[in-house]
Amino acid sequence: MRLIMRPPSDALSRALSRHPLRDRIDPERARAEHAAYVRALEAAGVAVTLLPPEVDMPDACFTSDTVLAFSRPGDVRTALVVATRPGAPSRRAEVPSVLACALRLAPGAEVVEIRDPGTLDGGDVIIYGGCVAIGVSARTNEAGARQLASAVGPFGYHAFLCPVADRLHLASAITSVGARRLIGTRSGFASLDAAGREAAPDEVERLVIEDAAAGGANVMAAAGRCFCRPRVSGSGSRRWRAPASSVVEVELDEFLFADGGPTCLVAPI
Repeated sequence: MRLIMRPPSDALSRALSRHPLRDRIDPERARAEHAAYVRALEAAGVAVTLLPPEVDMPDACFTSDTVLAFSRPGDVRTALVVATRPGAPSRRAEVPSVLACALRLAPGAEVVEIRDPGTLDGGDVIIYGGCVAIGVSARTNEAGARQLASAVGPFGYHAFLCPVADRLHLASAITSVGARRLIGTRSGFASLDAAGREAAPDEVERLVIEDAAAGGANVMAAAGRCFCRPRVSGSGSRRWRAPASSVVEVELDEFLFADGGPTCLVAPI
């Protein structure tokens, strides 16, 4: 796995966010947090490709929303790259540079672009095993979700549309920490269950945390480790008590104020 990341610029202070403390965003501190996150990933053996900051794009550090990559189930090579069409019009200019980088890293991949009237944010997509859960939210509409579902079907994935009404993205409350393991809040799993039993069959393990710890549901799994915000690994139900050796805690408060978390800052290829 290689991750495409982009440090924040001073424009982060104008990021789109509904967080009550968004006015406290400190771009300088955010840059330090981002750099520490990159170091932690690289120390675990994850390859990171850094793009330059975008001085006129407040949310450009959240590369996950711009590009999605899929290998065929059971393979490791990227076979499909999807260029999203973010639900916030101000974010659509972020896509081309991340897409160009993704295609340099996966030159043989097929490319699909989400088209008008569809909108799709990468933060509304979680991939686990052969499943792709797509949140239909304020940022991703049904047209965009169905375009993605049609794109991934020929590559061996089953796609499910999940309603998201109480948060920004599906991944705000549920993320994948393995092909058969998900971590999320009860409301996050409720979104998944609304798509039908096939979206989360019995063999998929659920690590449940309290709704009050929703920020802890955004966990980045890579290189056999879980990257999460401090205190997350010991919170919630007893089922989420990750061994210390598998957890890397990263301070990302400035990005939390911008409605982001560990998965939001990376575009895996």
